Amino acid sequence: MNNEKKNNGTGTEGQKSHFPVVSLSLRSKFLVGTALILIVVCFVSAFIIYYREKNLLEKSAYSKTQMVMYAVEASREYVRDELRPRMLEEFGDDYFMLESMSTSYVGRAVMDKLKVNLPDYDYRRVSVNARNPISEANDMEKGMIGYFKEKRHENNWQGLVNLEGDAHYMRFKPVYYDASCMPCHGDPGDAPEDLLRIYGSERGFGHYPGELAGIIAVGIPVQSALSAIKEKATSVFLVVFFGVSIFYLLLSFFFNWIVVSNLRGVLDLFREEVDEKNLQEMLGNPGSADELEALSSAAQTMATHLKQTREELKQHAQNLELKVEERTKALKESKELLKEKVIIRNQELKTLNSIAELTTQARGMADIWPQAMKKTLKLIPARGVGIYLFNEGTKKLNLKYEQQAQGLPSEAGCPTQQVLDLRTDSKSSEKLMEYSMCQALQGEMNSYISPDLGHCLNIPLYCRGKVLGVMSFIGVDFDEISSEQKELLLSIGRQIGIAIESLSGLQKLIQSKELLQSVFDGITDLLVLLDKDFRIKMVNKGYLERFHVQVEDVLDIPCFEAHSGLPMPCPHCGIKEVVRTGKPYVAESKCGTGEIYLVHFYPILSDDGELESIIRYARDITDQKKVENRIQQTEKLVSMGQLAAGVAHEINNPLGIILCYLELLKRQLADFPQGLKDLHTIEKQTLNCKRIVTDLLHFSRRQESSKAYSSLNTTIEDVMHIFKHQFKKQKIKVELDLDPEMPDINFDENKIKQVFVNLIMNACQAIGKTGKINIMTSFIKEEGLVRVAIRDTGYGMDAEVKNKIFDPFFSTKKTGESTGLGLSVSYGIIQDHGGSIQVQSEPGQGAEFEVSLPVSGN
Repeated sequence: MNNEKKNNGTGTEGQKSHFPVVSLSLRSKFLVGTALILIVVCFVSAFIIYYREKNLLEKSAYSKTQMVMYAVEASREYVRDELRPRMLEEFGDDYFMLESMSTSYVGRAVMDKLKVNLPDYDYRRVSVNARNPISEANDMEKGMIGYFKEKRHENNWQGLVNLEGDAHYMRFKPVYYDASCMPCHGDPGDAPEDLLRIYGSERGFGHYPGELAGIIAVGIPVQSALSAIKEKATSVFLVVFFGVSIFYLLLSFFFNWIVVSNLRGVLDLFREEVDEKNLQEMLGNPGSADELEALSSAAQTMATHLKQTREELKQHAQNLELKVEERTKALKESKELLKEKVIIRNQELKTLNSIAELTTQARGMADIWPQAMKKTLKLIPARGVGIYLFNEGTKKLNLKYEQQAQGLPSEAGCPTQQVLDLRTDSKSSEKLMEYSMCQALQGEMNSYISPDLGHCLNIPLYCRGKVLGVMSFIGVDFDEISSEQKELLLSIGRQIGIAIESLSGLQKLIQSKELLQSVFDGITDLLVLLDKDFRIKMVNKGYLERFHVQVEDVLDIPCFEAHSGLPMPCPHCGIKEVVRTGKPYVAESKCGTGEIYLVHFYPILSDDGELESIIRYARDITDQKKVENRIQQTEKLVSMGQLAAGVAHEINNPLGIILCYLELLKRQLADFPQGLKDLHTIEKQTLNCKRIVTDLLHFSRRQESSKAYSSLNTTIEDVMHIFKHQFKKQKIKVELDLDPEMPDINFDENKIKQVFVNLIMNACQAIGKTGKINIMTSFIKEEGLVRVAIRDTGYGMDAEVKNKIFDPFFSTKKTGESTGLGLSVSYGIIQDHGGSIQVQSEPGQGAEFEVSLPVSGN
């Protein structure tokens, strides 16, 4: 201990020798150093401001002197280059006028005028031994002339100069003689006489080109500007000093609060946590001025103490190695045991997962029993197992599956009396089994001993609190079954119960779906079940046959995408109205192929009134519409025929009288040509009226058809021969596509010719000039029909015209060009033959008339 004290004392003294004799606190050291730095910052800031403002002043003064020099030099150049040569040209080489020919004089005179408005500017052009004493250089200017003589490469000098106690910005620029200066500054003999008369021949002569002639000096007083700059720098210094002082005070406060307080806290912590009295003494006086010194001393003391403690720990660690070795061995054994348990648990979890997977893959109970029982027997020490399900009707347990358990009964009931006696009666083993199973039906796992089956164990199969059956094990080795395995058996029972419930629900769902699908398929019209996003969820057989698709092709696809290939619902689809109102909706819909459907939309709402699904029922009413249109057309024709018959009878008699009187008038006006001409016109129009009346009578009185079996192709060719010249005249191209397999049919050739003549004539009139007519015949054996299609490239017709095209007296031609009976008569003729006539047309795309006639002629 004495050695330790000695060492510690030596270390502390050695450490103290590194600090100065005067010991300041950490706060004092920091604040003194910071104060010095901040004062330097103040001076540097003031110096930077002063230096910057001074440079700006010099740049401004330089620009001003540059302007003055350029102005004066411009006037001198004008005299030298323009005015002086002109004066010499006018008055001769001996002429010299000072005011207009001396550049020095003119420059000085211009500057004198300028100085009136700018008195602060001082401009001088001086030299040594100047011709004009006014331009003689002073001492400072002579010094600058000597400067430029020594430094020929310099052409400018500027700077601040103290003149008579005031600061001036001076700029000097050298001036050199050139060839134009020699007449006046070279040989006196070459100088103008007037110049010699004014200045004499002694001063200003004897110079040569390239010699330094003198300097141009421009000065600006800047004393007041420099004083202002100094004041500004002083103000900046004071402002910065004030700001820095405030910052210094704040910094002092925060440093004392954050650093010094924390350091002292650390030192106090050292002293509070140390229990040994001798160590507390070595930590020093808590009132030390320098916190860092105290902290360093404390750290060194603690380091020494920790070193001693580490040596003691090394000795102690050697004794712990044996204990650690023992603990490691025990941990290794525990690890192996834990590993075995983990493997067993993994197998158990794998079994549970396998049973769960079987539930998702199986479609019935028989699919799950073999695998589930096989996996369970691998985990449980038992000879066999059986599955009983409870029948709610008979109130008995029925054996559904057994594996290696042939001794189990096929069914078991629950006894109601003498229960306690049965538990001890060895002769009633069957009743004991039933009692045990009945207990399992109450949700309790139980066991019993059977003389034939050995130790037996019954596990309840339950789901959501309801027992669905019993899993019965036989030949169980209870010595090998642990409590964990019993829990596993209960889990397997729950999992199998869930599987039974799920598969039962799945079976019911499949049966419901099949029943619903059979109802769907029993409806021959198109039936589709849609969800609220218009996706197809179910279709019937009629839908699949109509669109020639499979269920997989349309399932979960939006109806508008499946039918129309559109990215959004059809513009006029009624399903949007159902979604908006939540009420049934009925509408007719016409397909692009011409089929007409009556579509019903029925919403399926939830208990909250929210739309869940939509049933779309579509019935093909194309044939019904055709029949209705034919009935309407027939009724219209009958009504118009009756009206036409009455009108024809009333008009026919007056027309006959008019024709008789026309014959009488012709005889009376035989000698009057103009009158005969007028009578001829009247007769022509009367005969036209009579023809119309005759057509009306024919229209109203359907004549009996004289039918016979003949070739429809031959009839068409005969009609084409009639129009041969007209086609050529109108430049109409005709294409015939006559089916050679066409059979002879029973029809009235003259009336059918009339129909084709009317149709071809209408086509020619619709085309006008330069067009095309296609005539095609075909035999539709399946329907027992022959079909004739006449297509033109005319102007076509809109929907309104198509609806009226077969009406009597309806015509798109001008008045007088048609009676409007041609297509009506043709319609009636085709109806009499048991056929049909239809038209397809769009404006600007021509028209196609399709005539269908039965082969039997019925």
